[in-house]
Amino acid sequence: MKKDNWKSAFAYVTGKSHIKKGIPCQDRAFAFQKRHSSGAFYGVALADGAGSCLYSHIGAKFITENILKFINSKFSYLFSKVKNPQKAILSHIKKELKNLAKTKNIPLKELSSTLLFVGIKNQKIIAGHIGDGVIGILKRDGNLQILSFPENGEFSNSTYFTTTENYPNRLRIYKMDAEKISGFILLSDGSAESLYDKRNKVLAPANKTIINWLQKASEEEVAKALNDNLQKIISQKTIDDCSIAIMRKIK
Repeated sequence: MKKDNWKSAFAYVTGKSHIKKGIPCQDRAFAFQKRHSSGAFYGVALADGAGSCLYSHIGAKFITENILKFINSKFSYLFSKVKNPQKAILSHIKKELKNLAKTKNIPLKELSSTLLFVGIKNQKIIAGHIGDGVIGILKRDGNLQILSFPENGEFSNSTYFTTTENYPNRLRIYKMDAEKISGFILLSDGSAESLYDKRNKVLAPANKTIINWLQKASEEEVAKALNDNLQKIISQKTIDDCSIAIMRKIK
């Protein structure tokens, strides 16, 4: 089987409104790689903590790290063996967040966040999305494509979260082959204000440039470039926290 390596990078910065109020950044992102005898796993995740929840930054950090480790440990099962991966993944998320809430002695709702993730192993992909934000794909032919669009709640400024009750179908799961895909970009809604055209529902061309940074620079250099661009450009066009996570196939 042909093997490809993937590189990843991420960054998140505090928005102007949270700086003004002295609130910590509620966006979080994470990247995780694990070598196995059966093939390497590569993953990125991003979460935007609910603005109204006091400890959402804790929930966002926890779930980005936890979900990738879970997908890594259960990849084959989730991709090809279980009939309803959505139910299995959502059950895991709920259980882990409830345990965290109990451990920290805080209400479950206070850990609310959106969640976007992509996991890759042996040319297979499992991606998932709860809430707003955008998951974009860079195709092998160089075209940008949206894999998962933002999903808002009853009102345009509301969305769904990892703790949302009575909405079991709000976790969208995507399974596909990686053969014709060169990269991914995950955007929180703050970053999407600059990099996603809501009216036409398309990604800005800059997304392709950002993903391709990983072709020539190290993961550390790209992470710094992402942080610099979030700080100096993207966060200046919104009052919200901003985060980005990217992956790029490297031959």
